[in-house]
Amino acid sequence: MVGVLLLVVTGGVLGVASAVAPARFVRFVEARPILTELTGTLPPELGTLTPPRMEQAWPGWIERHDRDVRARLEQGDEDTIVNWLLFGTSFTAKPRATLGAVESGAAGDRELVLRRTIELVSARLEDLLKALAAPGTDERRVFARALLQRRGLRFATAADLDAVREYLRAAVVRVASEQERIDQELEATSSGDPNSQFVKRSRLFRTRGLSLDTSLVSNYSIERALAAMKARGLLMPGAVRHVAIIGPGLDFADKDVGFDIYPQQTLQPFAVLDSLKRLRLAPSSTDPDIVLLDISPRIIDHVTQARGRAAKDIGYTLNLLLPKSAPWLPEVRSYWQTFGDQIGATARVPTTTATADLAERRAVRVRPSAVQRMSVLNVNIVTERLDGQAFDLVIATNVFIYYDVLEQALALSNVEAMLRPGSFLLANFSAPILTSVTIRPVDTTTTRYTSPRNGTEDIFDFIVWYKARGN
Repeated sequence: MVGVLLLVVTGGVLGVASAVAPARFVRFVEARPILTELTGTLPPELGTLTPPRMEQAWPGWIERHDRDVRARLEQGDEDTIVNWLLFGTSFTAKPRATLGAVESGAAGDRELVLRRTIELVSARLEDLLKALAAPGTDERRVFARALLQRRGLRFATAADLDAVREYLRAAVVRVASEQERIDQELEATSSGDPNSQFVKRSRLFRTRGLSLDTSLVSNYSIERALAAMKARGLLMPGAVRHVAIIGPGLDFADKDVGFDIYPQQTLQPFAVLDSLKRLRLAPSSTDPDIVLLDISPRIIDHVTQARGRAAKDIGYTLNLLLPKSAPWLPEVRSYWQTFGDQIGATARVPTTTATADLAERRAVRVRPSAVQRMSVLNVNIVTERLDGQAFDLVIATNVFIYYDVLEQALALSNVEAMLRPGSFLLANFSAPILTSVTIRPVDTTTTRYTSPRNGTEDIFDFIVWYKARGN
């Protein structure tokens, strides 16, 4: 999600990535300072209890909450399918469902724009139904059909398709309604300086489904933060050997343009490795270990399969698209042009007209050895922590904004527990100000991506440097 703001142990350890112990639930003694400080704002099932009874109830609560957080993945996946329905190009020749596609000749006629929008979405829905009825081996179609089947829907008869049609229509309405609420919340925070807005928006998606959507340019802000920290002497050359990435994301269909013309991919693990090598923060003799912490079976399976192919000396292709709709700053374009040159080589881009007018495109083939430096763990950063870890760096972008104050505080405590003393978390959110949360912000990097023109919105991001306690 690019904008003002821009989560198993695998069956075995492949290649050379370091093994990591399984996660465990947060213990009451670890959470007690946070719970004490948040007295009066805790969930009812905890807030009404005396401290002794809360301690007794804690194991059951944290286990149930873990299930609740994981259940939000399903809603996030449904949101992804709605977004794909509106913007995808691989299953339909209809225009993308944007205002530009329905406003021509409307001359401010809102009723006409609404009618055209409904007609366009309905037409795209019919094309998606046809694609899902006969998905073949297309991974996006197979995934969407499987999700709907888990909801009890079928594709065998006309009546079955009517039920799917109504379900997806209701999903579109739900997502639109949620977006309207978020827009209203954003508008309420639009006054004042950007830093104040940033604080207010740092829990913006706390009631939404957990989305796996990812973005290329948000990684540029991470590279800028790493460069600034190196310049300040906070990160030393060759010192970053062990990195964790929380919620690395999986590129299914871009929220703004709906790119779906290439296989699903994860970008941030490779972007971080690329930046660490470019900035000479990685050891000169070997690539750092990068451990991905996530709760999505889709990401876990995707990374596991990529590592399996890498063990057979098969690399990983990254498709890098830069939308033409945004007035990108020259330095952002330069980042896109050089992305991947430390971990692979430029690859041939298949000829396609589907997005030629929407974006510029290049591809990078990542070396198998780089893929093998990555491992993946099933970790819910809110409810679980890793023992015996000493990461030099933890990165989490577009993760914490999906949680409320209690969840963010627990997550920060879990992050600090797996950081080497004095090491850093980089995240694009403003942490709640609590004395019980001892990891502290040191500085913030502000990154602009675009230069506003013709009324377009300025796109930027904040990356906060959080430092773990020293010895």
